[in-house]
Amino acid sequence: MKIFADMNILLVSATTMEVAHFRDLYARNKQSDFKGIDIRFLTSGIGMLSTAARLTGALKRDPVDLIIQAGICGSFDNNFQPGTVYWVETDAIADMGVMEDNLWKDVFDLGLVGSDEPPYTGRSLFCRKPLSLDLADIPSANAITVNEVTTDPARIDLYRQRFNADLESMEGAALHFVALENNIPFLQLRSVSNYIGDRNKANWKIKESVFNLNETLAGLIKNIQI
Repeated sequence: MKIFADMNILLVSATTMEVAHFRDLYARNKQSDFKGIDIRFLTSGIGMLSTAARLTGALKRDPVDLIIQAGICGSFDNNFQPGTVYWVETDAIADMGVMEDNLWKDVFDLGLVGSDEPPYTGRSLFCRKPLSLDLADIPSANAITVNEVTTDPARIDLYRQRFNADLESMEGAALHFVALENNIPFLQLRSVSNYIGDRNKANWKIKESVFNLNETLAGLIKNIQI
């Protein structure tokens, strides 16, 4: 049962396209399906740098109760069917380090950051599942965030093995880092549009993944517990 009260949510997406349908739905049904829920929309732009900067700026202007990042992504696992929506339990910055003697060393290996130095836990950025959201019907996944879309087979194998990565995006870790640093409940919601390494967009399912992302987002927020 939904308990209506004022709740402020910041919905973050890299592009407007990824959440356009939900944005229209929210505008039309704010006083019915989304009564008591105030949603602000932030288009962060592509990449960790713009996401971290613009998200931090938005939080300084207006405090929020919950941050949700929604977007499409690539998958390392062929069992993760395009169009399926996941919530990201762990994220990591995968390409911050150095390739030395044919061995990848990240900032933790180099001793530049401690493995459990906040906001990291065991080298990863964990999402503490928000109590206000019912995620029972949404599977969880491990993700990595990169500055360069991964296409090289050797790098794909590295990310799979080193990070146990299911999904890849270019913004997720920035959300986790900023939200954990500011102690704000958050959720990263990703819909698979393609498999990592396949750059033939004729094989991608962008339309389907965006549709399912928006449908899942609407159901999640309609049933939010405050």
